[in-house]
Amino acid sequence: MTNPIKKLPKIIKTARLEMRQLDVTPENAQLVFDAVKNENPADFYYNQIGNTNLLPKSMDEMLKQMQVEAAWTADNGINLYVFHNGKLIGYRRLFFHDDATKTLQMSSVWLIRSAWGNGFARETSDAIEKIAFETLGANRITRQCSADNVRSANSIRSSDFHLDGIARQGGIYPDSKLYDNMIWSKLKSEYKGK
Repeated sequence: MTNPIKKLPKIIKTARLEMRQLDVTPENAQLVFDAVKNENPADFYYNQIGNTNLLPKSMDEMLKQMQVEAAWTADNGINLYVFHNGKLIGYRRLFFHDDATKTLQMSSVWLIRSAWGNGFARETSDAIEKIAFETLGANRITRQCSADNVRSANSIRSSDFHLDGIARQGGIYPDSKLYDNMIWSKLKSEYKGK
């Protein structure tokens, strides 16, 4: 049976944004690389975009990373690239566990620096919640962030997610430093509709 997340439309629209599933092609890798190549790597410390670097060093490296991510999501996930006014500004990865828990996991989110502070992460999160609870039949949504990633923790908290706990040294940064991983959830019974 096909996981229901695989049946979602290739383009999901919000009030200001489009989230698109992009095929893994050299042209799309170039599109993503062009969006991030002039960004400051320090802004992506909490979310590595390249294979071995915080940011990809070339279109070829970006293509390899997209291939890796396509393999990660092959069975039960999707990769969504976020566009504003036709310009790529970010990315989200989702997994749907079509088992007894009916859990959608929102993972790996990033926005280019110029898109910070505009409510775009919240807008995509709200749209994904709606899809998860109203279309996919999810019972639970999970999110995670490192304990020292204050921006992500505040964003998740402001979306009314419950902090389930902290996995001590549960994650590792690209520089091999271990970090405490915050685990959050929202249940369908807590969803207010958007």
